[in-house]
Amino acid sequence: MSTKQLLAEIERGINALQKARALCLKGEAAAPKAKTTAAKATAAKTAKVTKVPAKEATRGGVSDESRAKMAAAQQKRWAKIRRAKKKAAKAALVVPAAE
Repeated sequence: MSTKQLLAEIERGINALQKARALCLKGEAAAPKAKTTAAKATAAKTAKVTKVPAKEATRGGVSDESRAKMAAAQQKRWAKIRRAKKKAAKAALVVPAAE
């Protein structure tokens, strides 16, 4: 894509955004100011309520209690595997006496 084409594409995008802005401003001018302020206040309240901290969002939505249960279950599985390995190792060491 040449520089001229790129600039033309950017210019088209700017024009589209300016048209959209004009339509939004025209819609706001038609609505009374009291409703706009009330709508903004309501939007601000809902934005505060629905805001989720980034730390919780990255954890996959699993509670601390559930995470502890999963960890305990995994440790139990690992212990079972270790016991099986030890049992197999002991069985390999015990050689029956040849008579």
